[in-house]
Amino acid sequence: MTDLLKILSKTHWNSVRYDFLIITSILFSLMVTYCQGLQLNSLSTKMPRVTRYTTKSPASSSMNHDATTSIYRFNATNGITCILISVDGLISIKYRNKLNEDVEADLYLPDNPVLSGECVESNMELLTLEFKGFKLSMTFKKSSGGEGWYINLFELTYSSSNPLFEHPDRPGLDVKLTSPSHTPMYFPTPVGKSYVCDKEQTVLMFAPLDSGDQSGHIARLYLRDLHMQSFMFKESGKWGPPFHCSATGSYRDETAPLAVGTALAIAVLLTISGYGGWRYFKIKKVQYGTME
Repeated sequence: MTDLLKILSKTHWNSVRYDFLIITSILFSLMVTYCQGLQLNSLSTKMPRVTRYTTKSPASSSMNHDATTSIYRFNATNGITCILISVDGLISIKYRNKLNEDVEADLYLPDNPVLSGECVESNMELLTLEFKGFKLSMTFKKSSGGEGWYINLFELTYSSSNPLFEHPDRPGLDVKLTSPSHTPMYFPTPVGKSYVCDKEQTVLMFAPLDSGDQSGHIARLYLRDLHMQSFMFKESGKWGPPFHCSATGSYRDETAPLAVGTALAIAVLLTISGYGGWRYFKIKKVQYGTME
């Protein structure tokens, strides 16, 4: 009887060690898979910097952002700055010429456009840049709770006979392009902070189907080295604390890692529970058979 108990005890201990090794291997394999998934997810979100252009100045090798960006400051009627933007911007407009070819015309945002706008309403501000026959307007709004601000609408107006366009197929048209209505929040930022992003941002503008516009023009606004703030009302006219689009220059969806982590936890729990139950009944059956 004593020898039998020793055999059972030794068998049980070996079984426990075996179970421990199996469970440890399973956990290690799942953790490796999870980490690889996170690394691949992180790599996929780090998009390469797409640049439609290089710099405004002839010195394209310059790395000084201040040399290529333009600053637009709009003051309220009391002289206090309410909108401040620093950006290296380009407008690229696709149109069709008389040869029935689709071509593009590029236009840089200038250093000294004619600025106009509104900073009267507490929940909405407007800034318009006028230059070379073009008008670029941006409508700023506050969130419903008043804790954040964002750009609600981009609008670009000009004539299709503008000298920028070479032999357009439809000259003499008044063109009005706007950002899509289904994208109502650009660059959301907490009130009191300034939006900062090193990644090049792109805003698409086109004429809605029901607008009656027959030009067929499509514009893309490229914003590089963007630093922007609305609803400032600071006597000093200086930036608020920066609110970065992300540390890597791209946005990251945090729901994917959370979902993967939750799935991993459930898988580990089910694996351990299932394997533990299977081993329990197997050992119990072996012990019962040995006792007989």
